Amino acid sequence: MPPLETGIQFHLPTYAHVPLPHLVDLAAQAEAKGVAQMWVTDNLRSRQSFVALAAMACRLDMKLGTAVTVQYFRNPVDLADSIATLSELMDGRELSIGLGRGNPRTPSLIRTPRPVSVLRETAQSVRRLLDGDEVCFADYPNLLDYYHFNPSAGFQLNFRPASPVRLYCGSNGPLGMAVGGATMDGLIFGGHYMAALRTGRVPELLDAFDTALPPERQGEPAPKVAEIKISLSRNASAAREFVKESSGHRVLNMYRQGYTTEDIERLGVALPDVERLDRADRNGATEQEFDDLVTDSMIDAIFIAGTPGDCIERMLEVRDTAREQGFGQLLFSELGPDVDEALALLCDEVIPAL
Repeated sequence: MPPLETGIQFHLPTYAHVPLPHLVDLAAQAEAKGVAQMWVTDNLRSRQSFVALAAMACRLDMKLGTAVTVQYFRNPVDLADSIATLSELMDGRELSIGLGRGNPRTPSLIRTPRPVSVLRETAQSVRRLLDGDEVCFADYPNLLDYYHFNPSAGFQLNFRPASPVRLYCGSNGPLGMAVGGATMDGLIFGGHYMAALRTGRVPELLDAFDTALPPERQGEPAPKVAEIKISLSRNASAAREFVKESSGHRVLNMYRQGYTTEDIERLGVALPDVERLDRADRNGATEQEFDDLVTDSMIDAIFIAGTPGDCIERMLEVRDTAREQGFGQLLFSELGPDVDEALALLCDEVIPAL
């Protein structure tokens, strides 16, 4: 089998303290060490994803992407012209645009009605706009209502993308995965990939995507990216402490969104520990009080965290499984408490071992 590509995601809220020029420097270091693609997240109150990618495009000679662009943060016309503008800086390299609902906190910031329908209509309308077609949003009733488009107006970009653009499904449920297979070019299996491996849900979700592929693409492997949550440091305790809050909230969201008792147990997490965390969170626990209730098993359900020596054996297992499942890229996210140290450890010690 061909080797898996490697990608790195800058989770922009995590790197709020890192100036954009330094993020570009780090991306250049990753490129020099063989990383194939840089990705950025899309988060309100953080650096704007397309501005960050434009800065990288002016300096790097690698693929770039969003993992993921949130379907509720900007209307499809604005999204299409942002994508097409950025493509002019890519010099023929692929620009990969993930689309999805966003993280579990998105509904606390903005209305998120009919996520599957909005995902479908966003993918369809953005693709048509990028292809140079005129789009009337009367054909997309959920977008028409959400963004208050004029139902009789037609929208058509007055320029075309200058480099290849691929749309990637960033949904994490079977209905969204099916929309991705039917309307998009590829799939990003997001930050729940490690948990989905433990619960055995990955094959079911991949099947929902592959089964929905149009007839002309059946049998043709679609590009698939697996997001690996990793935290690296020479100080193992620091690497694990760094991801307590994220791990706790991700496990808690699974518990609240209907994961069964059996699923929680397959994560390797004790149900009483999750229930205790849930009660504390609902009762307004401070950040430190919350972190103190996050167990090692919760961290290990979501992240590969520790020193490179702690992480490589588990990463080899994940690599082999991802390859067997048809993924073409491992996308490393979060990285560690010191982004400079973590990126160096990832590129110099972990990735070469894979």
